[in-house]
Amino acid sequence: MQDEIQLLHMILKNCFGNIFVIDKDANIVYVNDNAANALGLPAEELMRMSAYELLDRKLASSVAALKVLETKQEHIQAVTFANGNTMAVNARPVFDENGDIKNVVVFSQEQKVIEHFMQSIQHENQVISQTLSHVLQDSENNELIAVSDTIKHCLMMAKIAAYRESTIMLYGESGAGKEVIARYVHQNSQRNKKIFLPVNCAAIPHELMESEFFGYEKGAFTGSSRYGKLGLFELADGGTIFMDEIGELDLSMQSKLLRVLESKEIMRVGGTKIKKVNVRVVTATNRNLQEMVSRGEFREDLFYRLNVIPITVPPLRERKEDIAVFADYFMEKLNRKYYMNKKFTNEAVTVFQTYRWPGNVREMRNIVERIFVVVQDDIITARHVREILGIRKDVQFDNENEKEQPISLISCDEQTIHEATEAFQRQYIESILRKFNGNVEKAAAAAGIGRSGFYKKIDKLGMDSKAFKEK
Repeated sequence: MQDEIQLLHMILKNCFGNIFVIDKDANIVYVNDNAANALGLPAEELMRMSAYELLDRKLASSVAALKVLETKQEHIQAVTFANGNTMAVNARPVFDENGDIKNVVVFSQEQKVIEHFMQSIQHENQVISQTLSHVLQDSENNELIAVSDTIKHCLMMAKIAAYRESTIMLYGESGAGKEVIARYVHQNSQRNKKIFLPVNCAAIPHELMESEFFGYEKGAFTGSSRYGKLGLFELADGGTIFMDEIGELDLSMQSKLLRVLESKEIMRVGGTKIKKVNVRVVTATNRNLQEMVSRGEFREDLFYRLNVIPITVPPLRERKEDIAVFADYFMEKLNRKYYMNKKFTNEAVTVFQTYRWPGNVREMRNIVERIFVVVQDDIITARHVREILGIRKDVQFDNENEKEQPISLISCDEQTIHEATEAFQRQYIESILRKFNGNVEKAAAAAGIGRSGFYKKIDKLGMDSKAFKEK
């Protein structure tokens, strides 16, 4: 028993914070060393006093324990002690078997310590929040399809480069999949357990670039966070940062980036401390950086620093074998999402393969989704694809269905989604009524809705089916 008492006394004495205990008559029965220091008297002297004397001798601005004796409830407040420190105080009642207060235990801690702790929590939350905002990218940014030899060669070069720490420059048209290749490099490197952080340099205003990449201290500038902010290089520490559209950096930011690459150190805006960072940099551009160097728009030394391993990502039009796979892949994703079963005909895929795809994989993803939404049939034909792509019927097929009259498309200029939907429905219904010579029953069946529902739609649109009957 004596050992247990000694152990308890040692715990209370070394407890982080101030502790004192009063009895039901407000007499102080225990004070640890921290509380005695805060009150400015030895513990032995304090334990010969009552809590009321703390107020009389102005050792504390208030005594939360007395509030507990009055209310029989826990009490929390801020109290200024004799040493001048303001503390957060928590006083809790201890009841006997009859439900009467036996003691009140008071715990206090300096507010600045609590504020520091809260700032630490805020910092950790900020790290988590910023990390999630970059990590939880849509899975469409990680679509790796490689059937054609051209993309297989690109991946082979990326995998070889991934084993080393050299900087990589990815060249290619917009939407070609440069971020997908950058992720592939990261996943095949020794950093694959750490963060992959994609950054679009073109999306960051020039005046904010330094604070975004290197962070800032609290109060660094008007409107800044009271807690400061982590920069992208700090956030990516240990991992890989992918800087897309690197050609959009201004010359001032280029010189700062070069310094970071060479020293592996950053300094926050408004800060004085240098922080070490261990980040692999992969960059990408769709511009001719060598021409920019010759015009003085891009630093030559930075270009050579970034261009150690140049890899060209081929455009989609040079990956014809991949086009068919992409088409089925994007359509199947939408089918799973919306519980549908839409398919492309072989002729439809052939039309895809004849198109130049100026927007590459990104454009194809959007086109497939547009077809999925606009075309009501489960079987997507070449006619549907040509109409969506806005190209002539320059590929001939034997399928009689290809000779149907096309449905014209709706311009989305200055239209709300409600207006665009109504305009499309009007054109769709006009087309289908014209096809079936104004026969509502056949038109409704072809549209996949009931006869009464079809009538409601044409009434709502102010149309007359008789107007489509041949005279």
